[in-house]
Amino acid sequence: MMNATKLKLGLSALFASLLLAGCDLRITNLTPETVNENPSGHYDISVLIEPSGSKVVEDSIRAYIVIDGQIFPMSPSPTTPNVFKYEYRLPPNRREARYYFQVDYQLEKNQVTTERQEITDVQQMRLTDRYALSLDVERAPAGSRVGLVGRGFSRNDRVIVGGEEAETVFHSSNSLEFFVPSLPHSRNYNVQLVDADGTINVGSLRIDAGTIRVSPDQVSFTTGDRTTLVFTIPTEAPPGGLYIDVLTDIPESIVMPEVIIPGGSRSVNVSVEASRPGRGSLFVQKPGYDEVRIPVTVTGR
Repeated sequence: MMNATKLKLGLSALFASLLLAGCDLRITNLTPETVNENPSGHYDISVLIEPSGSKVVEDSIRAYIVIDGQIFPMSPSPTTPNVFKYEYRLPPNRREARYYFQVDYQLEKNQVTTERQEITDVQQMRLTDRYALSLDVERAPAGSRVGLVGRGFSRNDRVIVGGEEAETVFHSSNSLEFFVPSLPHSRNYNVQLVDADGTINVGSLRIDAGTIRVSPDQVSFTTGDRTTLVFTIPTEAPPGGLYIDVLTDIPESIVMPEVIIPGGSRSVNVSVEASRPGRGSLFVQKPGYDEVRIPVTVTGR
């Protein structure tokens, strides 16, 4: 597996400009330093070559890749200007390749044409057999399950959403699931896959507002009486359960326990006792969910 430092270098190298001896061309390697292993063993290497002066004869630019001690011509991209590509087959049992680019071109000045050549620094491409391809959704409410597809997963993997660890469920080396943590909704959060060997950036997830339903939606009872409130969420609670914060502006009038929906359940029944006369509300709060207000009236006997 690649460690975190190497992976970050691979991502940052995606658009790193190469150092050149001359200044007539700007050559940018478009090939990541770290690439996902594929069964066919074929990998695309591409480079962006842009003239940086008016003297370059653009039609004269020819790009080559020097790899494994051999030089091969690169083909112009049919869709992207100034991009050249080469399909490289990595020999069996090899996990990396080193290469550099050679660019031949012409300069024209005062109606005189001269041949020029630029050679880049040596580049490196490494394979990784551990990667996360994508999330199965781009947005979801707090508490819902989101799938993660990739390769090389293990039971030690942890999913981090917006800096907060999510409950993670291992299915196979190609599949994980996690529960969207209770974070402020209507925002986008970075999703990362973490283990002892490093961190992989997976993508972005938007957390939409979830809904907590409370039944009944208002309460009227007499001191000394009890009533039952049912708290329901749209998806199953994560394995550790879902704690819901319930506040009130009449704490002397009602007594109620903590509200925790057990892991794997969607609802919980909570007994509320009336202690003193009063009129106010219960406020059901949880990051990632819309607040719910329950009017409460306690009358004396």
